[in-house]
Amino acid sequence: MRTPEFTRQAGNAKALAGKRPANALVLSAFEQPWPVAVRVVVVVALYGGYFLLGGGLQGERMPYDAGHYWELAVGFQGQHHSFSLLNFQDPTRGYLTALVQFPALIVRYLTNCTMPTAAKVSGTGWAAFLFAFLIPELWQSLAGQRVRGGRWLILVLLGFGFWRDHFSFTASDVPALALLLLALWAVSRLQVGWWLVAGLSLAAATNCRPMYLAAVPAALLLAAWWSRRHTRSWLRWLALLLGAAVAMGPQVAINRLHFKSNSPLVAAQVSSVQHVPLYLKQLTWGTRVLRYDTDLRQRLIYADSAGLAVLRREGIPEYTSYRQFFGVVARHPLDYSWRYVRHFFNGLDVLQPSLYLLRDYGSERPWLQLLNYSTLGLGLGVWLSAPLGRWFRRPRAWALLALLLPCLIAVPMAMEGRFLLPLHLLLLTITSFLFKPQRVKHWLQGQPLRALVLVLVVALWLGGCFWLSSSTTRTLVPDRGKSLVDD
Repeated sequence: MRTPEFTRQAGNAKALAGKRPANALVLSAFEQPWPVAVRVVVVVALYGGYFLLGGGLQGERMPYDAGHYWELAVGFQGQHHSFSLLNFQDPTRGYLTALVQFPALIVRYLTNCTMPTAAKVSGTGWAAFLFAFLIPELWQSLAGQRVRGGRWLILVLLGFGFWRDHFSFTASDVPALALLLLALWAVSRLQVGWWLVAGLSLAAATNCRPMYLAAVPAALLLAAWWSRRHTRSWLRWLALLLGAAVAMGPQVAINRLHFKSNSPLVAAQVSSVQHVPLYLKQLTWGTRVLRYDTDLRQRLIYADSAGLAVLRREGIPEYTSYRQFFGVVARHPLDYSWRYVRHFFNGLDVLQPSLYLLRDYGSERPWLQLLNYSTLGLGLGVWLSAPLGRWFRRPRAWALLALLLPCLIAVPMAMEGRFLLPLHLLLLTITSFLFKPQRVKHWLQGQPLRALVLVLVVALWLGGCFWLSSSTTRTLVPDRGKSLVDD
């Protein structure tokens, strides 16, 4: 005869048995790759829900450069309200910097919403394109395996945590990176049409952000590697060149009309009168300034006292030529080496998830920094602990160079967090897709000395990151620092 206790235990066992298949089903879903459509729905729901709840930029208009990009996009209409790419006249930016903002303008035209609302709709599309398609698909083409749903979701959440409010501005950073990633992925496709897309997107990325010119040689080496694996490679190269010509053609016409130049590249001058290269100006600012941030009220400039002292000793207010710059660097190698280490760190030290500081971040900022430093440390740990062949084996080496070289070009500049966006997302991706706690546990098992070394390394890494961040924060001069980055 069954007792009540036995009956109760049997019922509990049946209940547990009924739950296990459901739990197993959920775990299995996270272990399997997700279709692109499912990934798109997840990203759109995440960013759309956040923006509907009031996240991101509020108000009626766009501030600073984001507002300038909007004005440039509107300027295509000209005085007679007739659309023409030749109406673009900015000497420091490419015409595609403004053209990629057109989806937001169309949203505003159709719905009569505010600029930030239109930017959020467009930004949600860019977020879906970047996280749901480009990153996992490029990873699959390079690694030869699809990304599991759970690991992909970790990347999406980390990207949301560090970069979410960037998608509420009409800026060029995310579109330019997306175009570069599209080019790197498209050259791995068999169809010739994708090589046309690769040429278009690679040229468009350099037009949106001229620093991506540094990625072009590596991207072409990647294309050469893939072309050897296909028949009729000459046809693919022809399509790639044709796509690049289509993207750069309007810039040639703009340069001829407004700047008396036949170059297909962005003029990148401080003004059309002075003919001062913008990058040379940035090298001066990068010597004066450790970090450059902006909130909705003022510029936040972190002065580099050591750099200012070097310029005073050299008797120069600014660099007038690249030869002069390299001469100063050669005379002060340790000073500039340490400066650029700090620039490199400041570019990865994401202090807020926004292009411009939307509000004063208080008690939550240290926790965001802790998450950032931990994630970056894990990514670097996975990167450095892997065999060299994993990262230097083609085609991965060319793709890595295409992402890292633009960041290297940006390091000497007056550093902003968005300048190292490709590297930061790369480290987030490596952590999300490759870090395995089981391996660390297995490596530490029965090895107390290893555990002690690991604790010391983690403490030194986190302590060093917080120290570097706070040492930069103490150099803030918001009131009198504006002259450091003025012409």
